[in-house]
Amino acid sequence: MRHVDVLIVGGGVAGLSCALFTSKAGLSTLVIDNEDSQISDVKQIWNFPGIVEGISGEEWLSAARHQVQKYGGQFLTGQVTSLDVHSPIKKVFLEPNKISTNYEWENPITTTYLVLSVNLGYQLLEDAGFSLAVNEHVPSRKIRYVEGVQYNGRTHITNVYIAGLLAHLPSQTVIASGQGAFVGIQIASQHLGKAFMWHD
Repeated sequence: MRHVDVLIVGGGVAGLSCALFTSKAGLSTLVIDNEDSQISDVKQIWNFPGIVEGISGEEWLSAARHQVQKYGGQFLTGQVTSLDVHSPIKKVFLEPNKISTNYEWENPITTTYLVLSVNLGYQLLEDAGFSLAVNEHVPSRKIRYVEGVQYNGRTHITNVYIAGLLAHLPSQTVIASGQGAFVGIQIASQHLGKAFMWHD
């Protein structure tokens, strides 16, 4: 059984932003993703400050993954089937025939901090004991949020966080990125026992 400090389920905008900060802080970080992020279908992102010429969703994902890997973060392509979140060491179970990676991972993977950053896959969340409601900030009304979770992403379960639209955010890349980064900074600060800052 492999153990990581931080395991993030969902490799979209919020999940990757969180992973960037936890990796930079020196925490072993694994992102599990099924490579189905909604941003991958976006032809051009124009509303992200500092990206003047626009960037495609796929380009943004590729650049963000590269940044996470630069600081030691790892990726695993797979489908999460269940979670054990009620003990100090969290367990994430994957569908065995849907794991693709360059690393050897055993099932389940254990972690100290678990971040859930998926826009779909609600049954997984409900099975773990979370209550969901329609995120009215998203016009399609297809996206849910985890009730009782604020911008800080903290849940009623110790060391389990919510990042992205599940935290009742509007569907805007820059907002999801900022909230994911905030979750990552909180985890890094808690783990290191001091406020984590990254200015360079």
